[in-house]
Amino acid sequence: MKRIPLSAPALGGLTPLIALDVVVLDTETTGLDIRKDRIVQIGAVRMYGREILASEVFNILVDPQMPIPEVAQRIHGLGDGDVAGQRTIAEVLPELAAFIGGAVVVGHSIHFDLAILRHEAERTGTNWKDPLALDVALMIAGLDPALVDTSLDSLALSLGIDIKGRHTALGDAFATAEVYVGLQPRLIAKGIRTLAEAENLCRKPTGLIARQEEAGWFNRPKDKRDFAQAVLRSGSRKAIDSYLYRNRLSDVMSSPPISLPQTAPLSAAASLMAERGIGCLIIDRDGEDPGILTERDVLHALAQSGAGAPDLIVSTLMTAPIISAPADTFLYRALGLMARRNLRYLGVTDGGGRVSGIFTLRTLLRERALATLTVGDEIAAATRPRDLAKVQSALPALASGLLDDGQDARSVCAIIAAEGKAMTARAAELAEAELIAAGAGPAPANYALLVLGSGGRGESMLAADQDNALVIDNAYPGDLDSADDWFTRFAGRINEILDRAGIPLCSGGVMARNRTWRRRLSEWESQLADWASHPSPQSLLNVDIFYDFTPAHVSGSGGARLAESLRVHAMDTARGSLGMLRALGETAASHGPPLGLFGRIRKDDQGRVDLKAGGLLPLVAGARTIALRYGITDLATPRRLVAAASAAHRSETDADLLANIHGFLIRLVLTQQIADLQAGIPPSNRVEIARLSHRDQDELREALGRIDLMSHMLRDILQGI
Repeated sequence: MKRIPLSAPALGGLTPLIALDVVVLDTETTGLDIRKDRIVQIGAVRMYGREILASEVFNILVDPQMPIPEVAQRIHGLGDGDVAGQRTIAEVLPELAAFIGGAVVVGHSIHFDLAILRHEAERTGTNWKDPLALDVALMIAGLDPALVDTSLDSLALSLGIDIKGRHTALGDAFATAEVYVGLQPRLIAKGIRTLAEAENLCRKPTGLIARQEEAGWFNRPKDKRDFAQAVLRSGSRKAIDSYLYRNRLSDVMSSPPISLPQTAPLSAAASLMAERGIGCLIIDRDGEDPGILTERDVLHALAQSGAGAPDLIVSTLMTAPIISAPADTFLYRALGLMARRNLRYLGVTDGGGRVSGIFTLRTLLRERALATLTVGDEIAAATRPRDLAKVQSALPALASGLLDDGQDARSVCAIIAAEGKAMTARAAELAEAELIAAGAGPAPANYALLVLGSGGRGESMLAADQDNALVIDNAYPGDLDSADDWFTRFAGRINEILDRAGIPLCSGGVMARNRTWRRRLSEWESQLADWASHPSPQSLLNVDIFYDFTPAHVSGSGGARLAESLRVHAMDTARGSLGMLRALGETAASHGPPLGLFGRIRKDDQGRVDLKAGGLLPLVAGARTIALRYGITDLATPRRLVAAASAAHRSETDADLLANIHGFLIRLVLTQQIADLQAGIPPSNRVEIARLSHRDQDELREALGRIDLMSHMLRDILQGI
């Protein structure tokens, strides 16, 4: 199927390379003087991500309206007779521009090709606008500064690519396309995943760039960052209805749901609906997942069965099982699901996977809500990693729009975490489908896939990586250490899909593909006991990340019960492990704020300060420790702080102050990450102090100076345990 290229504003610097519309371009010319020489042939092939669309090509000879020098003929083999009578460049340029559309142009020494196209357009008075471009020679030189030979032949040889049709425009375009495909794994290994990051890489080989600039190849904005920022300010971000991103199903659902047994007659169901003024009923099915009977089902039965309809049994008319979503699902995700499945009613499940409420479109103005979605249900429709990558790349624009709309930064982080959780769940669905297609069958036992750390707490920012684990039913007889084991293959594929989608592998190895983070329930219980009885530094790090888990994907109600059982056991183990709690508290209190003499903020040599290490970490770790001490099941740091203060009869003022500091620091880090991503800089927790307003700088100094309240609270609460 032919793809319609994205428009230029829709691309933007945040578009992942694996989901990038590309046209690989090459020209053959009468010589190398961009001001005087002419084009004799143009070849181009379209790509999408790493896929070369060999049937979508542009291959045209051009009459240069001047003799072709013999030296040029020896290179590309085209003589005056070959181009005589062909169309002129003025006739060809509009067709080339249409073929490129809004795609990014990739080529080898591509700025030569663009320069001569630009000068041809100026000479003939033809409209032409330089497209965004990536040069594979500059990219490889940026990756390997010691590389001397960046010729197309050398790059192809190093990647094992056999060039066919060398020094024909289309042949060289195909060769360059294969080089670009071969280059992408190396780019990803270096953390270069987006268009903006690739553009930044192309600026690194300053010597090569200087020679190209001297030849007059460039005609580009002084600062490519301006383009990415302009993109984000313009068409790449639409207005956002923040209500949908603030509220969850639990805020608007009807609970408890009204139900009937599956043996009830339709007459009883219709009477109950009319009495309660509702449009659906939950149908209990004797221990099985419940079904749903809607007013449409009633009307359909009346139309089909007439006078006999009231005596029909509801189990023959209902839909089962009911399509549902967890209570903590944001409304924008729920509406996306309902739009995709064409639903008017949605079940709402509690932590154990039981239907505890009903959400209906009657509670919202449906047309208004769906018209404002920035991220809908694209994740559920994703069939490949690059589909997920598109969603991942949309998160910075979504975050920026919500912040501009006045949304609290922590709420924005909760949305980012919800998307990460949904992407993890979809990766699991895709991985399981692949195993079934490969003949391995469905999951051989109940399981729960967990997201850990900030993703579990709902506090994710934009410096994403993977933190996940797998808990498997004790009855599973397989060998989890075997590379051929179903769950081993399943976990490995999940991590691979997420990595390709733009959520990198965890540098610390906290992923389900590693046996340490892939266990049966009883093995996890033993591991928890070991961490509790031997609180080594590594054990404490594991506790820090594991205890904030939340299930992202479960194998039905059995998987949900596994996750809930693990939660209960983990909390009981922590409360009874005073030595571990004391060690956790001491570690949390040991992280001092980055303040020097006279309360000055200590900056690194780039003028930045790490606000995670010296600010967020002690708050998050301290709140977790206190929550474990008092058996507080809430995972969000601010709610943990407030609940802990109440449980320990501490000042709520101090808890509120620490919660506000937590939110302020998150806002600073998140805003910096958005700016860095726009500029093609990998996001981190380091904030550039100079870009902060004077007010924010003053507030930051004061906030960091009050972090020690966390240490005092920890010391008082843990004293004597």
